[in-house]
Amino acid sequence: MAVAVRPVRRPLTALPAPIERAGLAAWPLLAALVSLNVVVRTALGWLRETPIYLGDEYLYAELGRSIAETGRPLVRGAESDFPALLQPIVTAPAWLFGDVGTSYHLVQGMGALAMSLAAIPAFWIARRLGLTKGIALAVAALALALPDLVYAGWMIAEPFAYPLVLGAVAAGVAALAKPSRRSQLPFIALAFLAAFARIQFIVLPAVFLGAVLLMGLRERRLRSAVREQMLPLGLLAVPIAIALALGPSRVLAFYGGVVDTEVDIGALFGNSARNLFVLVFASGFVLVPGALLGLGLALARPRSRAELAFAVLTLLLTASLVGEAGLLGAADLAQQRYLFYVLPLAVIGFGLYASRGWPFRLYHALIAATFVTLAAVVPLSGYAAANEKMHSTLLFAVFRVEQWLGSPGSGSLLIALAATLATVGVVLCSRVPRVATVVALALAFTLCVGFSAAAAIFDLENTSAARKSFFGSDRSWVDNARLGDVTLLRNAGGQRGPAFQQLFWNRSVNRVVLMPGATIIDPFPADAVAVGPDGSLRAGGAVLDGPLLVDEHAVTVQLSGAKKVATAPGYSLFDPTGTPRLSMLFAGRHHDGWLGGRGAISLWPRRGSDRLEGTFFIDLVAPRGSERAPIRFHLPGGQNVEVRVPSHAALRVRLPVCSRGPWTAGFDAQVTGYVGTRPVSVRGRVFKFLPWRGACAAKPEQGPAPVPGSAAQTV
Repeated sequence: MAVAVRPVRRPLTALPAPIERAGLAAWPLLAALVSLNVVVRTALGWLRETPIYLGDEYLYAELGRSIAETGRPLVRGAESDFPALLQPIVTAPAWLFGDVGTSYHLVQGMGALAMSLAAIPAFWIARRLGLTKGIALAVAALALALPDLVYAGWMIAEPFAYPLVLGAVAAGVAALAKPSRRSQLPFIALAFLAAFARIQFIVLPAVFLGAVLLMGLRERRLRSAVREQMLPLGLLAVPIAIALALGPSRVLAFYGGVVDTEVDIGALFGNSARNLFVLVFASGFVLVPGALLGLGLALARPRSRAELAFAVLTLLLTASLVGEAGLLGAADLAQQRYLFYVLPLAVIGFGLYASRGWPFRLYHALIAATFVTLAAVVPLSGYAAANEKMHSTLLFAVFRVEQWLGSPGSGSLLIALAATLATVGVVLCSRVPRVATVVALALAFTLCVGFSAAAAIFDLENTSAARKSFFGSDRSWVDNARLGDVTLLRNAGGQRGPAFQQLFWNRSVNRVVLMPGATIIDPFPADAVAVGPDGSLRAGGAVLDGPLLVDEHAVTVQLSGAKKVATAPGYSLFDPTGTPRLSMLFAGRHHDGWLGGRGAISLWPRRGSDRLEGTFFIDLVAPRGSERAPIRFHLPGGQNVEVRVPSHAALRVRLPVCSRGPWTAGFDAQVTGYVGTRPVSVRGRVFKFLPWRGACAAKPEQGPAPVPGSAAQTV
């Protein structure tokens, strides 16, 4: 039966020529490349002072700990229903060590090893398609030079999914080119493992089916093509049938909400264009025109079935991942994290073009000019601002370059200029194909290494800043207090990231409860807290009588029946001496003393009493240049106390307290500035409730008074 492919031509010897001429074995060089990358990525991972991609890094760590300790994928003792469990299972042994830091570094080493192994299937595919050892080694090197290799030191699934996806593509090429059990079964296994690592790769069976159909139509032998692939298609159909019978939302479990995603074609197009634009830079930019031509030639004039299979698989997989990134997750941001798996395949596509002797140089120049124009017209700085870069390592690099140069415009201009000059150099060299291939691969490698270095520096600086912001000298300070099981008490205004930091580094913090107004940090159980008239705290039907880690980012808490034994920025650790009860809750006072624009002061009677009488004192300090910042207190019964706090002086405010049961006074104040991203008014420097009998019968003493001997505090 005729097959519409062309015979294999002798490929162009490309890079490096000494290897080809000397007949040196490429596998030792590949092994050395992988080993070097493992060492470098492990070292960079160990320099990360704390995880910052939260709550993903916390989730994978918690699942790994649970599997190591209980054999079950639990999160804070609750079933997780998380379908992508490969990373937690593989890394579970690392969590058997008692020290969190040791376990953290071991998992990073595992991730560096796993991600470095991606060079092997990338090299194998290049050789399977008839590319030279030099080009194949260059493909492997670029697969390890991508800025996304920063993920090797992160506690996420990407380090394990990356080699599995490339392995699945390699097995898929073999299975499509020469169907047999020996080639088909590895594809099934690798596709399953890739989806078990990251659920987004549940698309691999559909990609394979699409490739079978397209190749069958292309070769005009559709029935034969389907019949040859009955084994993988039949085996892959079983889980699909089960999923359809159970319902996709039940199968996807943790990610079940994706089935309800509404498709907006306009948004999908815009999101996809943004993702592809970022991906062009992440690939090294200069190879993309040749890669497009190489894949096009492999479809239109394939030299072998393997070439055709590779081109079809690459295009279908890329389209699937682009669609996922444009619809799911933070779809309005650049989601390079979903897509970088196809970048080594693009390098191989370039190799297919170069191995043909650089034909269609005019078309290559036109495509290159199009990308250069886009780079000049569309600045990357627009995608790298604020949190918009959180899912793209390329944008990490862009932002760091912008910081070095002092402005977003300068950073984007430099990157666009570097990409333009490199592309022009490749186009000018294309008249001499052998030279052009070497130059293109070398420039792409240089750009990728530059982006990777900038992304790694940004990541390390970011983690170092997070470490200083969230902890004192000891990250496992709660564990080292040795109080036993500790409950994290989240308050209104508490920050999500710091909560994950405390949970990650302190295994003893194994429960989260929510005070009124507090928000959840993840989909896992967090009981609501009910505050009794005596200040007692109940959650999940029981009194909270154990150690408490209290979130005080936007709230100041005082407890009776417990003593404060340690603190970290925004947190206080309380050890019970009886039953912990609230005695005061100052909502709207941040951990550094600044008051927000509004809040409330709540007091509870002492144990055994139902009365509160006395005076609440608070010393207020306004920032420099505030010009008498106003603040108003709303007392029970409708009475108001309004003061204006002058700059350079502390003002003491006295509020009368007379109540049966809890007492609450709200306040609102004029915002005078920002501390970080927080709007603040004045600083509540010193405060105290002074109880005294007869306060309810006495004439209330209230309002402002200067604090003797006080000096103004400045921002």
